[in-house]
Amino acid sequence: MKRKIKFLVILILIVTGISKAENLEGYQLFDKIVLVVNSEPVLKSDIEFAKEWYRIKDEKTAEEKIIDSILLSQQARKVGISVSPREVDNALLNIAKANGINDLEAFKKELEKNGISYNKLKEFITRDLISNKFLHFYLRDQITKGIVEGTIEDVKKVRMIFISKDKPDYQKIIKEIEGKLNKNNFSEFVTKYSDDKFTAENGGLLGEVRKGDLAEDLDKEVFSHKEGDIFKVDTTEGTYFIYIEKEGKKLIPKQELTEKDIEKLKKEYDFYLKKLREKAVIQRFE
Repeated sequence: MKRKIKFLVILILIVTGISKAENLEGYQLFDKIVLVVNSEPVLKSDIEFAKEWYRIKDEKTAEEKIIDSILLSQQARKVGISVSPREVDNALLNIAKANGINDLEAFKKELEKNGISYNKLKEFITRDLISNKFLHFYLRDQITKGIVEGTIEDVKKVRMIFISKDKPDYQKIIKEIEGKLNKNNFSEFVTKYSDDKFTAENGGLLGEVRKGDLAEDLDKEVFSHKEGDIFKVDTTEGTYFIYIEKEGKKLIPKQELTEKDIEKLKKEYDFYLKKLREKAVIQRFE
């Protein structure tokens, strides 16, 4: 008997937090393009996965969820918001632990036994993490302008190159980068080598981060370096080359939201999505 996997779903909603999706047994891939959202294709398999991921029975509703998620993640990348591979792995590990599995390799095998695509799950989590970060760090910042309640915190504008240990020529690439990397050719090396496609689209820009935003080992290194520094961080998954492009201080609004604040965020969220859809090129295929 196949074991049922329970997912802690990171939904693209401002106030919902984390919920669960269950019973993703018998999942199969259907490689057929059914949607294209601003040149980003959506497969039939994406729709089927989304129905389980968001716990939706209706295919049309699942399509709309995916469209919203893609539009938000596209906007996030335009303003330099992304997530590191380590953040994605941490989210996957949290799901694994919720199912009594303590490492990603074992979790991947368990998913495969249940007929669930690990890569598809990783893709959905990455997109939802980016969208959520955009909602919390960008949209919220936009509508709280003029609010002076909060704390002044250090922020750093960060670019990165991620080289996965899965690459056959991993060591050769690391040596190549170590010997030649500087701030003038950083974007060039990103395009040529980085295995993180989301940051690679924007010259390696991870965005503006504050202490605690990144995985612990990356966070520690980023906030122990200063503006202009380029340094290497080795992890179990691979190697990061980090460039601190700029640093400064920023007013971070208070975290506590009143009901009025939440209502305002919801309205802003709905309005923003409406505007994105109006400008988007969405093609549907039978």
